[in-house]
Amino acid sequence: MRFSLDAFRRVAQHLGLLLLLRADLAAEELSLSVRQWLGWLGLALAAFALLLLALIAAGAWLTLLLWDRFGVLTLAALGLLFGACSALLLRGLVRAATASPVVLARTRSALREDYEMLSATVAARAEGGSE
Repeated sequence: MRFSLDAFRRVAQHLGLLLLLRADLAAEELSLSVRQWLGWLGLALAAFALLLLALIAAGAWLTLLLWDRFGVLTLAALGLLFGACSALLLRGLVRAATASPVVLARTRSALREDYEMLSATVAARAEGGSE
């Protein structure tokens, strides 16, 4: 079976357009991921700043309130409490980062579908041509 140059050119043109479409999808997916991560980072920084101010105020207030009764134990208890809270927050952050989708997952899926479709088409044509 001979292929014409025109057919080869059309196939190459369609494959080029398909690759450009997938590159556009990848670029869009990356820009969405960047926006999502920047939003999370901004929110985390704002929450951290407010939490730090609240912890300073609460720590000072509790220290003044309990110093006469417990003395230095007040500072030790606050240190342990703040350490436990930060460990819980860090564990939540790690879980959220682990649960987030893989970068370019949709693009990889679309490329896999394209490959399977092209493989099936080539296999079907090869079977049809051999009979």
